[in-house]
Amino acid sequence: MSMSQSLWAIFLIALTTMIHAKPFIPEDDQLVLQRLPEQLFQSASSTKIKQLRSQLKTNPEDWLSASQLAQYYIDLSKAYSDPRYMGYAQAILNPWWQVPRPRTEALILRAIIRQNAHDFTNAITDLDQILSVQPGHIQANLIKATIATVQGDYQIAIQHCQQLMRRASMVLSLACQSGPASLSGQAETSYQLLHQVLSVATDIPEKEKIWAWTLLAEIAWRQGNYNSADQHFKTAMQINASDSYLLKVYAEFLLQQHRPLEVIKLIDNETKIDSLLLRLALAKKMTHSKQLAKYIDLLSERFRANRKRGSVLHQGDEARFKLHLLNQPHAALQLAKQNWQLQREPADTYILLQSAILANDMEAVQNIKQWLSKKGTDDELIKQILSTSQG
Repeated sequence: MSMSQSLWAIFLIALTTMIHAKPFIPEDDQLVLQRLPEQLFQSASSTKIKQLRSQLKTNPEDWLSASQLAQYYIDLSKAYSDPRYMGYAQAILNPWWQVPRPRTEALILRAIIRQNAHDFTNAITDLDQILSVQPGHIQANLIKATIATVQGDYQIAIQHCQQLMRRASMVLSLACQSGPASLSGQAETSYQLLHQVLSVATDIPEKEKIWAWTLLAEIAWRQGNYNSADQHFKTAMQINASDSYLLKVYAEFLLQQHRPLEVIKLIDNETKIDSLLLRLALAKKMTHSKQLAKYIDLLSERFRANRKRGSVLHQGDEARFKLHLLNQPHAALQLAKQNWQLQREPADTYILLQSAILANDMEAVQNIKQWLSKKGTDDELIKQILSTSQG
């Protein structure tokens, strides 16, 4: 079955499922479908964390309390882009990782922690251990598909997404496959099918809905359908305007559309997260703000602290910082190349291309062009960036 045919197969299954109108009941109790809004979550999690810590102190072998507490810390880490919470989760789960054969739930949580730290090799090892016994495991396939997409292994990602058919919800299955498919020659098909499913689907868990509408916006953006992309981003914002990934990518879109005042309005109070602080600084630069120097100093300190911790999580953002705020293309290119070894998402491609062009590294530009051609990626922003090297 071709990639396009497999997408249509998921769509037909989705329509059949919707006609029967049966609620989605996951096979895996560990599958996370929905999160509380951030303010409510922060308040609720604080109380729950205290309760779970007390229970775990009373009974250190209580796996249920340990796993729930670790999940809360993982969620906090993602919500605030703070790796310290991942460290707390890892410390809590460590006793269950020392056994010869960790339980499936422990392997999933460890894979998530390793994935977050960009330790993809060991995360995949954990996931493969699960999939060797449970090839249809929803969350293991979903995480492995995500890692493969980040690394640019689109066919592998699609194979794991196909394991979700008839096991997970149709929106989740189609969104999973639409991401890698849209980056490997099937952007229009991916967009049309995902849009159709979202237009008729009901009772979608909030987290899935935000992911799907954000993904739809990104696909439209890469195709050059900017009005549609903007509308899809706004739809996602109406669902949950505090989702950190959504805020980052929508701010990026607004910057690319030369709408810095909207970026400032969107994320002016979100400076705790480095990636949002960077985009706020870029907006301040575009508006010739007198505050720009303050933001540059703050970002310099943040990136310095990341390097001291040995973190590689923000190399792409630091490359953008070096290139667009410090005007250091060679330093930016070095960081962008290091980042490219770990992850090859569109944003990573953009900064690598921009840095290589401004650093006059035409060999790097050619290598990226060949990689994109091999993958079948069609991206209007990449075309714009490449046109500067030819102009």
